[in-house]
Amino acid sequence: MYQSERMSATKLKNDIGVLLLNRPMSLGELAETMGIKEKKAYNLLKGMFTEERVNAFKDEDGVRRYRCTVEEAEAAAKRKAKAEKKVK
Repeated sequence: MYQSERMSATKLKNDIGVLLLNRPMSLGELAETMGIKEKKAYNLLKGMFTEERVNAFKDEDGVRRYRCTVEEAEAAAKRKAKAEKKVK
């Protein structure tokens, strides 16, 4: 679980990028997974959208979901690999 008060917006955005590598997620799913409020997740996603790090789309079930752009997916994969190396 995240303690967003202690984490910078940049760190949280980077974590969102890594989470979205696995699958597209809705605002609620991201907030729940990260343990942050939906408003905080929305503001982070809005910033990422402006920075062209994520795209939004309406899924078959009618829910808006977010996924990484190609550039963000490459950067997030590198961050994930680096984090996994630190754990070993």
